[in-house]
Amino acid sequence: MDLSIVVVNTNTLDLLRDCLESVYQTTTGIEYEVIVVDNNSIDGSVEMVKRQFPKARIIQNDRNLGFPVSNNRGFEAGTGRYVLALNPDTIVQGNALEVVVRFLDEHREAGAAGILTLNPDGTVQPTYERFPTLLSQVFYTTPLKRLFPHHVANQDFGKHKEVDWVQGSFLMMRKTALDEVGMFDDRYSPLYSEETDLCYRIKKAGWLIYHVTTASIIHFGGQTTKLMDTWFFLQLHKSKFEFFRKHRGVLYAQTYRCVRMLACFMRLGQLAARLIVPAGQSEYVRKRLRLQWNLFRFLLNPGLRMPELP
Repeated sequence: MDLSIVVVNTNTLDLLRDCLESVYQTTTGIEYEVIVVDNNSIDGSVEMVKRQFPKARIIQNDRNLGFPVSNNRGFEAGTGRYVLALNPDTIVQGNALEVVVRFLDEHREAGAAGILTLNPDGTVQPTYERFPTLLSQVFYTTPLKRLFPHHVANQDFGKHKEVDWVQGSFLMMRKTALDEVGMFDDRYSPLYSEETDLCYRIKKAGWLIYHVTTASIIHFGGQTTKLMDTWFFLQLHKSKFEFFRKHRGVLYAQTYRCVRMLACFMRLGQLAARLIVPAGQSEYVRKRLRLQWNLFRFLLNPGLRMPELP
């Protein structure tokens, strides 16, 4: 078996159908299997897969176990030389899966690879980044980002290159590398930063990670999280705190928390000032103000304990 494709689904029936259709219609030249891990969906996703994609294997969770744990269940069940974490809100274009498999076959130093990812309108989507640092977070979360836009990120996402980490919407890994460093860390559950952490461990073990541009997918993005944006906004920042605590230590993580609080306080002031002007009293500004206020209150919690998932 060349490739085990793991797709984690949570109530995204239509997107899942389109994703699986693209996999089966475009993939040739390799031996592959599809493993759908379903997080107790109530929209008929499992029944649809059984009916329309009988070759796919289904793992049914009795509750939503989150992205890292659910993917790990699929990884464990896979028998391929390579394992692919593929989001259900993606469309595989051309023979992309074979292209990336052959790339990894030719680059024995590669432990993992991402792919050129497009928005539905055809524009290129940012899908890789440098490993986060305190300095990069300062630039990301303050007006310094506008003054020095190239400090935090490589901007040419259409170029093939070696990178630090790639987005989990399409993350193909060599099974031997995964066996060496372990799978996704469930401390990042339900999602965010798990792929950063895994890529960090892969590179630390001596493997390289590539962004491959000779193949592409379309990624719609944010379909699972958009209905609970406040909770997932908090989870995004908690996951970065966990990454720093795991790989840089408690002091580094707490310093990040303080830096993020300061940036949040500044942002609250900017948004509040916009509300004074009638032209700035839009629902978007009010929404951003609520998000920043919830984040500020969350960051005041020393342990960053998450509220219950809605």
